Order: sequence, then C-alpha cells, then structure tokens
Amino acid sequence: MNSRFARLVLSIMLITTLFAVSFVPSRAQSPYKEAPMLAELVKAGKLPPVEERLPENPRVIDLPGSEIGTYGGDFRDPFVGSGAGDAFWTSQMIFLTVWRGLVNWNADYSGWVPNVAESVDISPDAKVYTFHLRKGLKWSDGVPFTSDDVVFYVNDIMNNPELTNNKVPDGILKPGTNAAVAEKIDDVTFTITFDVSFGMFLLRMCTYDGWAFVTAPKHYLQQFHASYNTPENIKELIAKTEGASDWVSLFQLHSAVGVGADPSVIARDTAYPTMFPWVYTQPMGTGNQFVAERNPYYYWVDKDGNQLPYIDRVIGTGYKDEQTMLVDALAGKFDTVANTTDKMKPLFAKSEETSGLYLHPTKSTGGGVASILFNQTHPVMGKLFSEKDFRIGMSYAINRAEVIESLYFGQGQPRQISPVESSPLYNEQLTTQYLEYSVEKANEHLDKVLPNKDADGFRLDPATGNKLTIVFSVQTGDYGARYGDLALMLKKYYAAVGVDMVIDTITNDELGKRGNDNSIEATIFTGEGGWGITSIFNSRYFVAYDSRSYWGNAWALWYLQPNNKLAVEPPQYIKDQVDLYKKAIQAPTDEERLSLMKQVLQIAADNFWVIGIVGASDSYHPVSNRLANIPADWVWDWDPGGYAIAFPEQWYYKN
Repeated sequence: MNSRFARLVLSIMLITTLFAVSFVPSRAQSPYKEAPMLAELVKAGKLPPVEERLPENPRVIDLPGSEIGTYGGDFRDPFVGSGAGDAFWTSQMIFLTVWRGLVNWNADYSGWVPNVAESVDISPDAKVYTFHLRKGLKWSDGVPFTSDDVVFYVNDIMNNPELTNNKVPDGILKPGTNAAVAEKIDDVTFTITFDVSFGMFLLRMCTYDGWAFVTAPKHYLQQFHASYNTPENIKELIAKTEGASDWVSLFQLHSAVGVGADPSVIARDTAYPTMFPWVYTQPMGTGNQFVAERNPYYYWVDKDGNQLPYIDRVIGTGYKDEQTMLVDALAGKFDTVANTTDKMKPLFAKSEETSGLYLHPTKSTGGGVASILFNQTHPVMGKLFSEKDFRIGMSYAINRAEVIESLYFGQGQPRQISPVESSPLYNEQLTTQYLEYSVEKANEHLDKVLPNKDADGFRLDPATGNKLTIVFSVQTGDYGARYGDLALMLKKYYAAVGVDMVIDTITNDELGKRGNDNSIEATIFTGEGGWGITSIFNSRYFVAYDSRSYWGNAWALWYLQPNNKLAVEPPQYIKDQVDLYKKAIQAPTDEERLSLMKQVLQIAADNFWVIGIVGASDSYHPVSNRLANIPADWVWDWDPGGYAIAFPEQWYYKN
C-alpha cells in the first residue's frame, strides 16, 4: 500500500506541476497593451513584446476629463510650403514631434513635471541638477536611452569648441560666464552643473530649449563626430554629404541639435532615432506629403496600461498657396488646420458639417496679438529707429480701434506688449503708454527726428536728404493673412504722418535668415510674454536676448551667435539690462526672480522698445469633431508648445 500510495502521490504531483507550468502568466498577459499594428509586428517576430519596449516605470497619463481611447486613425495635417524646413514649422510638426524633454509642462501650464527623467534633485543654490532617468528607456530604433546620450549632447556637441567656434551661445546651457558641464553617474543618473545659480533651468527646459537634450542619439550621431570616428571615415562621409566641407559642417548637416543644426533633420532623415511619439517613415522634402508613424518604444501609457499614442500616423500634405489648402480643409480633407487667423473663423463656423472641423476654444499666453519692431541695429536705419521719439510717433499714428474692428472682429482692447493684468509682473506704464490715436501727437514726436518733408508731404531721411522709405518684412504662412492686412493698414496710417512704407512679403524661413544677416529694417511679429511669468522665459520684446528680438537684432546676435560677423556689440545700457535679466533667470528663489524681472520690465517701459496693437483674447483651433480627449482648457501658444500642451498622444478617433 505504501508503494502504491507513493506512486499515486508522485503522479498527482507530476500532473499538478504540468498543470501549473501550462498556466504560468505569459507575455501576452502583460499589464501593458499596444496598438494592433504593433501587435502584428510582435507576432511576426519583428518587434519585441510591449513590456520589453517600455521602461520599468512608464509615464502614466491620466488627465482630468479624459477617457481611455481606442487605437487607430491618421491625423491629417495640411501646410503651406514645399521644403522640409517650411513643412516642419508651418505644419507645426515642431509641436507634435519635438516638444518633449527631460521634463515638461504639467497639464495646466503652471510648472514642470518629470518626463524622460523620472525625478530631478536640485541643489540648494540651484547650481547642480541631478537627473534620474526612467530605467529601460529606448530610442525609436530600440537602442537604450541612457545618461551617455545627454552627456554627449552637453559635452560633445554644445561644449565642443569646433562645433561652437570656441564660444557656447548664451542661453539654457550658459546662464553665466561658463557653459554648463554634464557628468555621468551611472546609466540612469547624471548631473548638469552651472557656474551660477539657475533657478529657471527646469522651466526653461519645458519650452523650446528642452527638446534638444533628448534628441542627440550618441549611437547614431557619433559617426559624424571627429572625436568618435577615424579621420579616414570622416573624410569618406564628407565626400558623400552634399554641402559638407569639414567634420563640423558634416555634423551640422546630420544633427538636429547644436549650433548651426537644423531641427527638421529628424523629419528628413528616417534613420534618425528620436524619443517622440511619432517617427518619420516617409520624410519631408520627397514630395508634397510626409508620414510619421507611432513610435513603438514611446514611454507613455494611459492609466489602464495602454501604450500611447492612440493615433497610428500623422500625415502632412503640402500646398503651394494658402487659399487652395483652405478650400480642401473646408471640404473635409483634414483633421486640423495648423495656422489660422480670426479672418478665417467665420469660414470654419459656416462649414462645420462639410469640413468635419469644429472650433475648439483656446487661450493665449500673449501680452498682445501683434508687435511692430523697428530694428535699432540695422546698419542704415538703426540710428533713426533708436530714437525714442520716432517710436512714440509711430505708435500714436496707429488707429487701434479701427484695426481691432477691421482685423480682430472687435475683440480685445488697445495695449502695448506686456504681461497681462493678472500676472505678478504686470506693469501699467508698459501696458498703457502711447496708445492714443493722435496724428497731432505723432507729428509732434516725428518732427523732432524727421523735421523735413518733400513736396508730397513725405519725410526726408536726414542722412541723405532723400525721401525716407521703411521696408517692412512681413511673413506669410504662419500668420500671413493677419500680418499682411495689418501691414496694409499701417501703410495708410504712416503715410498720414509723412512716413513712406514698403511691404515686402516673405516666408517665415526668410524672416529667420534676415534676422541672421541683420537685413531686417522693420517687421510685424507675435506678442508672447503676457500670461503668468512667461515674460521671464519669453522676453524677446523686453530684452535684446532672443533670436526673435528683431528690435535689437544684431545685439541679440552678439549674445546668441557670437561668431556671426554681423553681430554688433550692444551699448552699455543694453548690456546692463541684459545683465539684470541674466540675474533674474539665475535667481534661486521665486521672490528674487520676480523682483529682478520687474526691474527689467520697467527699463523696457522707460525705453519703449516695441510697439503693440491689441491685447490677446481667447481664440480657436479647428479640429476634427471625431477627435476625443482634447482638453477643454487648451493654451495654444509657442511656449506651452501648441499641440503639445493638449497631449495629442492621448487623442483618439471616435467611431
């Protein structure tokens, strides 16, 4: 009996063991789920299982009012332009495909939250930042993302003397005298150390400045870097790369980050690994369309463990002109229109049934809708534009009430570019001065600097004695209809006070080029820096320390492009204000930062660098009525990243 019993027990144990083995949880029972298109690739052995593609602790997205979505669909996005550079900006893929960094804005745009980094430790003096990455992060090609990649960006790209021509530009990596240095602690831990306190560092990382820290894949870019390849190999790559003459130009042509690099490289080079939600499979510049497909290694999931994004692909379609694009959009061919104006609003409102687009309300961070900038550093016109009386006269000449009624549908009040009333940085003088429409006052101030006129009543250039004509470089594409119409109204107002104006219509790319060569006389641009503390990190209208500070263009180049031969050393009063601004962004405490920035804004008020028109009001963005999970409070603007702050990764199409 004992032997029989023993055999019976042994048999039961064997059966139990086999039963248990057969029910061991499989990879299919992972806590994570994925899109069907990725599941098919896993099944075919072309992609690892989803739990192996995600980090140990993915970022979980659970926004107020959002719901679990469904996978699938193409986000169809039109743009005006033919080149990759135009497409990248005018389709606003810059917002969709690069606006994710080590940290990002939180949902209400009030502070930073961890993103690629799982956490950040800050030293008491705000000089040393210790980043802890999520373990198991991977680039879009499946290669691990580690501290080496960030250190490579900081030390080997931004601190390489050849790539920067011996001077790192002032900015996010150089708030003080010397550039920051990165040091690897281990694969998931590194430090970035500054020579001065930099309390604004993480908030600056949430803006455009931050994406570059996670866009330098060392395993890919090192082949173009002289420190990581042999001279023979570098020489061969130079020969194969159009436009490359040495290793520096070779690297700049292949890298999306660094001095002289072009961010749209990630949209043109399908081999370029990224950390973003969609990666390019059909690049820009090969036709009138581009395609970006979901990144199988993207590190975001929803609260149920579904890997994001929900939308399969983003498809951009290029047009030669805005009118043709608009006709197709109103006919229902697209899910959004990236760049719209108030002038277009009635068209979208009337065509919702045929277009499938509804007007989603958006808020603005702007301190104004549009700004007028006279380049005080222009080699010919700068002396005149530097006269405060000239700028005051040109402000009084504008009939803002008429502009608001004609261009902005009666929405908004006249104001200069400044922080809004609810901001802790509000400055009444900066906001309200020189707003009155008065031809008499305009002439009074203009007569002080341009006293002589010709027989037709136009003012004469004191330097030449000839009729003075100011060329306004006015961009199309981004805001073309609004700025073009405003330029026409300005031409009329300025003629009434004896100032001749010529409108030169150009693309956004051309405007940037003219900024780099300091050929802009005057232009019309945006009006950021109004909401909250945004004027601190978007200070272009208050301090000549931004690539779009067109009013002090060559002074800004002196700081930001120190090797640009057309940069101009600023006068001492500009240097003093920039130094004060640097102290503000370096300040380790909010209290000190606000106090210093108020002084910066007061200097801007006293000098009246920039002319404003009207305060920013709530606007709209056309999006497909099939899209779900778009936040009700959507702050559409540059600093929050347009689409990015609305978390398009968790948008999905309703059946």
